[in-house]
Amino acid sequence: MPNILRFIITAVLLSFSTHVMAHTANEAEAAALAWLKAIDNGNYEQAWETSSPILKAPLSQGMLARTIELVRRDFGEVASRKRIRTSHQTSMPGAPSGDYIVFTFQTGFENSGRRLETVTPHLENGTWRVSSYYVEAP
Repeated sequence: MPNILRFIITAVLLSFSTHVMAHTANEAEAAALAWLKAIDNGNYEQAWETSSPILKAPLSQGMLARTIELVRRDFGEVASRKRIRTSHQTSMPGAPSGDYIVFTFQTGFENSGRRLETVTPHLENGTWRVSSYYVEAP
């Protein structure tokens, strides 16, 4: 096979794989943002229903609500949220192997300034579901 043909085939395959990865990341980010919107609005039932079994296993719906309310109670409303980091992983501590995308957002809250929120959707049966959430000072 001539080198130029090999180069063209490689370029096409890389382009396709990059497109697929971008589409996958977009779907995962949409799931993460929808989940965050639910907790921002105090709709913990919706957040819990759309969560991964990995998140649901240790937390009941009520426990998820109490935990988030406790952690974020003094923060106030979300004033801004900007994605600052994305990382694709195939394993996470204490979780089964699979596809995970870790999103880190810099989030501004009315009463507490900026915080880092880390949201990790996990691909389960073709659907991205949030499997973990952390919020911390930068």
